[in-house]
Amino acid sequence: MSEPEAAGGVTGTMGGLGGTLLRDLLAGLVGSVVLIANIVSFAALMFSGALSAGASTAIWAMLVGSGITGIWLAWRTSLPPMATGIDSPTGAVLVALSASCGAAVTAAGGNAQTAVQAVLLLFAAATALTGVLLLALGLLRWGHYMRFVPFFVVAGFLAATGWLMIAGGVRMTSGHAMGELLAPWTGAQAAKLACAMAALGLMLAVRRWTSSALAMPVALLAMTALGSLALKLAGLAGAEHGWYLPSLGSLAAWSPFETVGSTAVPPSLLARFVPELVAVAIVALVSVVTKTSTLEAARKTAGDLDRELRAHGEATIVCAPFGGIVACMQLGSSRVLEHAGSATRGSGVFCGAILLLVGLTHVDLPALIPLPIAAGLVLYLGWAFLVEALAGPLAQRAWVNLWLSLVIAAACVRYGYLAGVLGGVIGACFLFAVSYARSGVVRQHLSRAQFAGNVSRGAAASRHLTEHGESIQLYWLAGHVFFGSSEGLFERVQRDLAARPPRSVGHVVLDFGLVTGVDASATLSLTKLRHHCQKQGATLVFASIPPEVAGALERDGFFNAEGAPPRFADVNAALAWCEEQVLAHAGHALNDDAVDPARFESWLQEQLGADVRAADFIAYLERHEVEGAQVLYRQGEPSDEIDLVAAGQLVVDVTDASTGHTVRARRITTHSVVGEMGFFRRVARSATVSSEGPATRFTLTRASYERLHRERPDLAIAFDDFLLRTLADRINVSERMVTALAR
Repeated sequence: MSEPEAAGGVTGTMGGLGGTLLRDLLAGLVGSVVLIANIVSFAALMFSGALSAGASTAIWAMLVGSGITGIWLAWRTSLPPMATGIDSPTGAVLVALSASCGAAVTAAGGNAQTAVQAVLLLFAAATALTGVLLLALGLLRWGHYMRFVPFFVVAGFLAATGWLMIAGGVRMTSGHAMGELLAPWTGAQAAKLACAMAALGLMLAVRRWTSSALAMPVALLAMTALGSLALKLAGLAGAEHGWYLPSLGSLAAWSPFETVGSTAVPPSLLARFVPELVAVAIVALVSVVTKTSTLEAARKTAGDLDRELRAHGEATIVCAPFGGIVACMQLGSSRVLEHAGSATRGSGVFCGAILLLVGLTHVDLPALIPLPIAAGLVLYLGWAFLVEALAGPLAQRAWVNLWLSLVIAAACVRYGYLAGVLGGVIGACFLFAVSYARSGVVRQHLSRAQFAGNVSRGAAASRHLTEHGESIQLYWLAGHVFFGSSEGLFERVQRDLAARPPRSVGHVVLDFGLVTGVDASATLSLTKLRHHCQKQGATLVFASIPPEVAGALERDGFFNAEGAPPRFADVNAALAWCEEQVLAHAGHALNDDAVDPARFESWLQEQLGADVRAADFIAYLERHEVEGAQVLYRQGEPSDEIDLVAAGQLVVDVTDASTGHTVRARRITTHSVVGEMGFFRRVARSATVSSEGPATRFTLTRASYERLHRERPDLAIAFDDFLLRTLADRINVSERMVTALAR
């Protein structure tokens, strides 16, 4: 690379870095102005009346707390850029704490200075406690347990923030609250609001007409400079005219350690306010969680709540010994950084540094900003929040979400953020419970006619079960069975039984394989269901009960009561038991084939047809007697034989080679075929076949099968036809089960 090229590359890099730093600095400056205005307002609320002497100290403490927290959080956050300041919900609790503590100290005989010191000490304690709580939750990685903020709460939070910022902008310029707009106005008030609206229009135009990152901060600086010049030329630059932000005045620093040694407030008096300190910490936690979710939604990205909790906790603990007051991420100022063209952490760092610098050096930054410019910026942010909160539901015509968002926003405005958010979360839980109970825990409902299970039975038994399959009803459950869904389960089964002829259902099987838990209400509903089934002549059967669910029901005495339902490992085992009960009730002797293997020949004759003799075919088979439970074939072995079960029961197990998990795929009672799939496909056995006890089987080897085709083609054709019909029947059953399960 030549020297000019290298120099050009370095120059371009330095230029890009300088542009980024300039953009971050300007964005941080704009954000800090909004935060300082907010800090001044809260200081006036926290230390009003007899405590007004402490306002300057409160401003200093909030600047220090917001500065330290802002710098650390801007560098550590998972959602940059981020600005930090006094949090409205937390600040509201601190205002209430200040009023109650000041009144208590005064009532105990203390003077105004003592009351201010007591309030500041409580603020420091609340800050330290909040930092410990947030840091502990972040280190424990419990953030995922707090992801409980639904969309309409986030939208309501945004809308409330937008409305309050618009109301704040109007109050800044006119001195009127939104409910006092019809009160008399002076010409100066109207002029200030008109100028703020003009600034709002200009910022909206800049945002719409240009995508330059520096456009917004440059426009704000230009409006500030031109506004200051116009005020000076008009003779309105004096503080008495009120066209600039209120001055910070002379700030007073303080130290918690020095105050502890010099205050005359007894510790017992301060200890009375421990519940209020805990309330501050909890409100700050809720605020961090809610604002994280809101910022994620606004920026369409995912943040790390554990990281946010740790960063807030670390910074809050650090600023507490210096007298700083707890601070939190600010939605409005964070969006200012973004709208001002910065997407880096640097703007947040600059914003926090400016707050800290103003607090330490007593620079009267607000007194340099024309009031309409600051109010216009607040109005701009409020409008942006309202659009973000409500535009989505309006465009999607999601009227329920829109209505709920407006309700949450109204609650936040009327009763405070904490009440609105907690009310929204409680309402969301209620809506979830109602919706979940309405959808129910029944994920699938079939009868034995649709779901045949994995047991292969004789032809007569299979026909009977097919004809009377509606007598066995199966319900697959899923989710948490609680006070709403458990009653829904009872009502569902009650309706299904009532829709069928009286006493036509003999068994009701409940599969709990996908149930995650139950509560005490579930025990009551299941007990009621058991009694109702008994009255209808049906037996309630449980299957696939997880250990924790079984333990909960056992603790409630459900399985210890008289007439407790039988339990089985899985739905196939439960279904097999129900089938045996149905067959026994109909007079089908389940073990006749095991007692008299000679019946095998008559069954085989029926399968081969009248054109050939079953005895001739049996001559090609090898008879094997099994004395007890043993493995006949293992998965993966060569599949060179077909077995015809004459008596006894066999089971087919399939093992997953990757996990080693074994599943019972099929149970064969008698008079069935095993191994034909692998035999004709000429592949290794796909399952392990075992006997469950004494059994008789007839084996057709590959050599015998080939000899059968050479010597007796008619027998071979009859046997092949029998196998094709068997496979077709199995496919038909599988298709019916798949169709039923897919509904």
